[in-house]
Amino acid sequence: MKLLLAILTIIPAVWATDTLRLDVDRAVELALANNYLVQQAQEKVMEAAAGKATAFGSFLPQVTATGSYVRLAKVNTFNLIVPVETVMGVPVLDPRGIPIGTTVPIPVTVGAETLGLKLGSENNYSLRGTVQQTLFTWGKLINAYRIAGLSLDVQKEALRQARGQVRIQATEGFYQALLAERMVVLLEESYNQLRRHVDQVQALYDNGLATRLDLMRARVSLTNLEAQRAQLANARQLALAALCNTIGIPQNTPIKLEEELKPETLAIDLASATDSALRSRPELLQLRRAIQIANLGVNIAKTANLPSLFAAANYDYKRPVGFQDEWGTDYNATIGLSMPIFTGLGNLQKLRQAQSRERQARIALAMAEEGVKLEVLAQVLALEQEQKNIAYQAQSVELAQEALNLAEQRYQHGLLSNLEYLDTQLTLTQSKVAYLNALANYQIAKARLLRAIGAF
Repeated sequence: MKLLLAILTIIPAVWATDTLRLDVDRAVELALANNYLVQQAQEKVMEAAAGKATAFGSFLPQVTATGSYVRLAKVNTFNLIVPVETVMGVPVLDPRGIPIGTTVPIPVTVGAETLGLKLGSENNYSLRGTVQQTLFTWGKLINAYRIAGLSLDVQKEALRQARGQVRIQATEGFYQALLAERMVVLLEESYNQLRRHVDQVQALYDNGLATRLDLMRARVSLTNLEAQRAQLANARQLALAALCNTIGIPQNTPIKLEEELKPETLAIDLASATDSALRSRPELLQLRRAIQIANLGVNIAKTANLPSLFAAANYDYKRPVGFQDEWGTDYNATIGLSMPIFTGLGNLQKLRQAQSRERQARIALAMAEEGVKLEVLAQVLALEQEQKNIAYQAQSVELAQEALNLAEQRYQHGLLSNLEYLDTQLTLTQSKVAYLNALANYQIAKARLLRAIGAF
């Protein structure tokens, strides 16, 4: 018995753990964490950040090390003619020509020989360290670094734009699933109410107080409503599966939607909303950054034909050194000036391209701003319309409920036909459906408006 009680205690806890409880904020949080579009945008931000760091590296000295070994098949030789000398005494003769001795030994050239001098070595080894620093480029490097920074800003705004899109998708998916659940509950209530009416008509028919036609009509209405229940159950399952897909969880995950559809009021001033959108929309911020990038590109293109100043130094540890076949060190330093003389007018055309890109970016911004203004206007009007719809449908539900209560009393006293009662009941169901739709559409319209004004 104790074991059984323990098992019965554990099972509900496991089920509770397996069921995912969701409100709209939790759904948005999961979508932002799991959505591939957001993950891709995050990777682009990281890529742009690395690009900015790379651009900064252009200001720092570039240090490289190289090593090489060269084997020469033939080494050039420089031939020298070298005299052959010896030391000897010269015979001394008297006036009669008779040798009387020799002189002191003196150097005497006795011939010549050829000496080959190698201008190098067959085996050549070299280890070189090089340091190179750009000194002056007329702002090319600083402008390139600024472009990299602006590109990073563009990707950050693109990430915010992606997050906003995913937030809207998650919000719409959540409220559509919530609406489908509430519709199932509503139709279940309507079905139970209609079934009680069918039982009432059956009792009247059995007592001869209702016609068979009334009974058949009531049963047909009940059958049609049952078919709608099945359709709504399938729609609910599909909406929940779509929500799971949007927020990045398995489609078979049990979900409990913990939020109620209730009327709200959000006051929006069109002028303030438009100003906020023009300041904060990520699309507009990206285009403004694009204009700045294009302007810097024009500045870079204007300096393309100007000279660049650089310095470099090399330190070698090599063999041979000069004409000595041994290891030794050597170094050299260079200050250079590089300037294009003629590039086939390519730099001029690149300048024209850069200027055209800047004008295109300004035109794109102007078009986007007009589109944003129109979108804000449309979303403000849509939200106001949904607020009115909620009020209208709430009144309609109240009137339809009163009408159904009256119809039930009149039908019980034989003052109302079965067909009129069924019409009244159908009207109430339709009013409740319209009211639920208005509540869900209001939440979706509010999220779209917040997205339109750049709130997220």
